Amino acid sequence: MLEIYYRDRAPEYDRFYEIPERQGDFAWLRSWLLGHVRGRTILEVATGTGYWTEVAARVAKAIVATDYNPEMLAIAEKRALGRHVVLSQADAYCLPEFRCAFDAGMAHLWWSHVPKERRQEFLAHFVLRLQPGALVLMIDQVLVEGPSTHISREDELGNLFTVRQLENGATYEIIKNYPSREELQDGFASVCEDIQVTLLPNFWALSAHVRSR
Repeated sequence: MLEIYYRDRAPEYDRFYEIPERQGDFAWLRSWLLGHVRGRTILEVATGTGYWTEVAARVAKAIVATDYNPEMLAIAEKRALGRHVVLSQADAYCLPEFRCAFDAGMAHLWWSHVPKERRQEFLAHFVLRLQPGALVLMIDQVLVEGPSTHISREDELGNLFTVRQLENGATYEIIKNYPSREELQDGFASVCEDIQVTLLPNFWALSAHVRSR
């Protein structure tokens, strides 16, 4: 369901970045990301339309940016990413083997859509594609009451759901979790160390290092 939702939402997705009350957070997050990825070789999952890829590409050594939906990647391809960025279709839960040695991995606006019961599965798989000690970076939303964050229900595993209606009239119910600082610290501790979480008015940012295997 989530894959179909993002396929259909692709043409309108970037309006997410135009909401006025989020601009202060976005400015801080862009600066935060640039400060962490300079000179690094990055594996990105859930690239989407490439907004954060484009930010990181300004200073990164190389990026392999992956997403499940070719419709999202087609939009990302129109950005000025540079020849050091490679776009690739891939499932975040079943990433291929790469020739690159990645010293950083990032997944922005993705963690909130990972079912709680699959968080450790995703993390364990993701860090296997990164070098020991590699930097892990994630950005996602905090719960701020409004139409885009209205919770429609909670399942027996504690996953939160929200209903989204697209411009074409299609309606989807998707997982949209909002972890606390403590949940993030505890969840990433299984495979990471040096976990740092920053909470902003509308978003959170996490940095950590892959634990040596």
